[in-house]
Amino acid sequence: MSGKSLWQATANEMKRRPVQQGEETCDVVIIGGGFTGLSVAYHLQQRNVKTVVLEANTVGSGASGRNGGEVLIGYVMSMQALAGKYGSDAARQMFQMSLDSIDLIENIIQEEGIQCDFFRNGNLLAAYKPSHLDGMRREQEFLYKNYNFETKIVEKQEMHSEMDSDFYHGAHIDEKSAIFHPLNYCLGLANVVEKNGGTIYEHSEAINIKRESHDRVIVETNNGRVIAKQVGMFVNAYTTDVHKLIKKAIVPVESIVLATEVLPEELCKELMKHNRAACDTKNLLYYFRLSADNRMVFGGSGRTTSKRDAKKLFENLQAGMVDVFPALKDARVDYKWSGKVGFTIEKIPYIGQLDDGTHFAFGYAGHGAAMSTLLGKIVAMNMLNEGDKNNPLDRSNLKPIPFHGMNATGLGMMKYYFKFLDYIS
Repeated sequence: MSGKSLWQATANEMKRRPVQQGEETCDVVIIGGGFTGLSVAYHLQQRNVKTVVLEANTVGSGASGRNGGEVLIGYVMSMQALAGKYGSDAARQMFQMSLDSIDLIENIIQEEGIQCDFFRNGNLLAAYKPSHLDGMRREQEFLYKNYNFETKIVEKQEMHSEMDSDFYHGAHIDEKSAIFHPLNYCLGLANVVEKNGGTIYEHSEAINIKRESHDRVIVETNNGRVIAKQVGMFVNAYTTDVHKLIKKAIVPVESIVLATEVLPEELCKELMKHNRAACDTKNLLYYFRLSADNRMVFGGSGRTTSKRDAKKLFENLQAGMVDVFPALKDARVDYKWSGKVGFTIEKIPYIGQLDDGTHFAFGYAGHGAAMSTLLGKIVAMNMLNEGDKNNPLDRSNLKPIPFHGMNATGLGMMKYYFKFLDYIS
């Protein structure tokens, strides 16, 4: 499925970058021109480490330019669940990283003057079922007791103070999350990398990685090659066979998004009273927010094999939007697009360096708009041997997901299972 996104249509200047040709050398070669790879390059260039970024398409053409633009704290799993699984110390560090990730983005935007409509008004997690609100209350108590982090519970009868909808049974609100124009942030980061001396090539897919020694690696493209001391691969759900182990450690899941026509300002103020990011607690979740030009951006899960499938999925998504916001029943949809979200088997991001020397970070599970910039910085510090060796997300002993080749079939089956769970929960 393909389609022009709202972010492409409203992007700042999208300069044409050269194709990599011939042979050249640098300190670090970076595969992937999205949030993570550009963050690695940005933080290395600040230390005068010469970087070359190889992007198979154009900067931000993958998930970094296709997501909903919701910059969220936390992870897919609750912090309570993560503490139970990994221990209180690891969970505390993970939670602090999620807070730091948004602070880092905000600082970069301010320091570098990136125009990307960044608004930090928090996130609204909406309860799909009454029982889900009970879980939110437990999570609120856990966050305050363990991290002294204050959040807000909105009861069913108070939901109109947040949004013009009777669809949900309450909500859990944090005030630290944000929204932005994801592609413009990505383009801005790329411009700063180049301003600081880095090189970015577009339409320059890495097709082979050859490690000759501990400080010499060759990355081949269709038209040339880059020789470097270190290499990092940061393509997340768009991973190719250029590194089979990384590809087999991530599951790509398709997400679809639509954006309405420009809506009256007064209507927008009613739809989302505080201009927050928002998502819900369904397994096949909805996520939504207003754009800076007053459109409703509404997303959900989707996996298609044909144009007919795509048409039906978007019809269902639009119907879902109207279920949530009846006031939008006559709103025209101007943009429809899709993208891939990367999941690890643990549903948390992975970071590390493999035995062959390749650095990596991937598997953001829908939280990449926030976490990818920070993990890019951490990778950069690791490349400089200045990183924290006790990072709870480190998976340098990366293992492939069992039966990875069957994931496409499995995902199709899981979609119906999750739909059933949403019905009975």
